[in-house]
Amino acid sequence: MSLSLLTFLCLGLCLPVWNALRVTQPYRVVGFRGEVELFCSYHHTGRHEPEELRITLYRGMYGEQQEQEACTSSFTHNQTFFQVEGEREVRCRGQLGPGRVNLTVSGLRGNDTDLYRCAIEVLYPPPYLRTFGNGTLLYITEEPGCPRGPEKRRAEGTGETSVRLPLAGLAAATILIVISAVAILLVHQVLQRKRRFEAIIPMISQNDGRFDYGNFQ
Repeated sequence: MSLSLLTFLCLGLCLPVWNALRVTQPYRVVGFRGEVELFCSYHHTGRHEPEELRITLYRGMYGEQQEQEACTSSFTHNQTFFQVEGEREVRCRGQLGPGRVNLTVSGLRGNDTDLYRCAIEVLYPPPYLRTFGNGTLLYITEEPGCPRGPEKRRAEGTGETSVRLPLAGLAAATILIVISAVAILLVHQVLQRKRRFEAIIPMISQNDGRFDYGNFQ
């Protein structure tokens, strides 16, 4: 077998091995307050280190449709930090490290709990490579309630004050009416007793001499 044929076969069979890309992810990550931290590790066996990469976070076990993209971004080895915004309020921050991309995904809700896959692409140098990770279950806990902002608290405080003022006035008026009724009743009872007392005047007996019991023997 000639040397040229061996070289051709080696280039044809060995280059795919030399330029391999493998992506791994953790099995499960639990979010806190709508935010999760996820890392996508990659192992590149090419002759040159990747200089430009693209990472895309897909939601779901299968599929690569655009509506399944949580976020995507391209970056170089000189640009180690990136931040992008996905659909709705989902935001992704990324930090490129040796052989891994650290992702922080925020703006998630309880119904966003699902399997998420990292897709890493080597854009430069050639050849172009693209590989999916095994997927990570992102469990997003549902928050019991959002903290009330100052505007809402102020509005509620104003509403409570506006309700309390009429109630306080009504209570004060009721108390005054009760006190007045009791006072009138007491005055009326005093006047009744005074009239009865004046009506019962002790009668002074007057002796007209017709009955003289003094000389009775």
